[in-house]
Amino acid sequence: MFDQIDKTLISELQADGRKPLLQIAKKTGISHVAVKKRLSNLLKKGLIEVSAHLNLSTVGAKIATITVEVENYDRMKELIQLFKDCPRTIFLTSLTASQLLSIIVGEDLSTLENVVGVCSIRAQKGIRRSEVHVGNLPDYPKFLPIRVYSTSKGDIAPCKARCDTCNSFINHDCLGCPATSFYHGPL
Repeated sequence: MFDQIDKTLISELQADGRKPLLQIAKKTGISHVAVKKRLSNLLKKGLIEVSAHLNLSTVGAKIATITVEVENYDRMKELIQLFKDCPRTIFLTSLTASQLLSIIVGEDLSTLENVVGVCSIRAQKGIRRSEVHVGNLPDYPKFLPIRVYSTSKGDIAPCKARCDTCNSFINHDCLGCPATSFYHGPL
């Protein structure tokens, strides 16, 4: 799938996503124009993505893994659609025909605990059982794919929750959903 030049190009971008193409060209032994064409081709084929990830340790964030057993396959697909755009979800995958694994983040322990209990995948209808592990951010990688919104997306979260009617938000135990106008956290 990838030849040695592609591997070098990808490796260099993984080390520094802003590395100039001229520097990558020197490492690969081809021209910067050829590097640009290869990069464009890899992007166009959907083989790589270049994006900004955040170091959440700077805000003291916490992470949780949630494994759920879902009542049926159709409900599992619905839950994937419901949570794929959640700004707190950094990983979501089916494990078997009836299990989902979700990794979520919260800016602090109180927010994370309330999200897990109130509006995470675990709190949805059709969940037979769940297992949650809360902890610190990973030692590796330090940078995670967190969605940041420069403007609010409205009053309803991607998961269809409303912060303005949530007791956790009203009682200041949760910072709210970063995708809504109610959010008052650091992201």
